[in-house]
Order: sequence, then C-alpha cells, then structure tokens
Amino acid sequence: MKDRKPQAQEIDDLEDRMGSLEPLDFSSRRDERQGRIGDVRPAEEVHEEFPPQRVREAGMTGGEMPGGEPTMDDADPEILIPEDGARSPNERGHGLPADKDLSIVSADRIGAGGGLDEAEAARILPLDGQPWDGRTDTEASSDEDEEENEEVLSDEELKGPEPLHSSRDRDP
Repeated sequence: MKDRKPQAQEIDDLEDRMGSLEPLDFSSRRDERQGRIGDVRPAEEVHEEFPPQRVREAGMTGGEMPGGEPTMDDADPEILIPEDGARSPNERGHGLPADKDLSIVSADRIGAGGGLDEAEAARILPLDGQPWDGRTDTEASSDEDEEENEEVLSDEELKGPEPLHSSRDRDP
C-alpha cells in the first residue's frame, strides 16, 4: 500500500477574491488613443475628459481646497483606487465599495461554532504534510519553560520611589 501525503485543500482562488486577472499588455495595438504628438484634439473630447470643475481645480492640492478634499489631480488613494465595488478596471461598479456591502446572516453562514479553526485544522492536516508536535497555547507550560533569567529584573527590583531611567539619560 502506498503511503500518500495528504493534499492541502486550496483555500481561496484569486479570481474569487479579486475578480478576473488580466496580463499586462503594453503593446501599441491595444492602445485606443489615435493621432500623433502635437495633433489638436476635438473640443468635445477635451471637455468630456476635463469637465469645468476639474479645470477649476487643476493644480490645486487637497490642502488648498475648502474642506481639504482631494481633487482629481491628487495622487490620493481615494482618487487612484475608486471604491465603487468594481473588481476590475473593465468592470463597472455598482456604487458601493465591495467591502462595505454588508448583509445580516445566521451564525451557520459565517462558520461560528462549527468545524475546526485554523490551528486545529493545521494540526490535523498540515499544509507541508509534516506532523507538528509543538506545544499549543492552551497546553500547560512545563517547569523548564519558566526558568528564571538572571538578566531580567524582578518586580521587587523594579519597585521604588525613583522613576526608571533609560540608558540615554545616563552619563557615559
């Protein structure tokens, strides 16, 4: 009979968590811009890309705006990473950030009270297949773990009317 190592079950799939992943493509064939450097763009296209509010705020930072809100020209996470619920640049968001879309569920749906937690599952079926025989936090500690270290001050030594001084306050 063959001795097989247990296979770890894949916990999550990147596409489930983040949406579809697409390889980066910097070739010019996928570039949707047309024209050459120096060509004049149509006024409608410029007005669509730069609406009047963005033109008024051009060059300003969040500190210059009333209320301190970031502008479209700021390299601010609020601007660079829109929280509209989209999981991909090619996907339209539904308006709310994905992590703020909450719903009320029963305890069974969140896994509370049933099954193994991560530590228990790791002891039964470790990812590397090697059994783990280390001590857990819940096991009683042995006497050899609690040996006194001579360099550590006791509570009695730390008590006193004077405040503790660090080495930076002492003369060399």
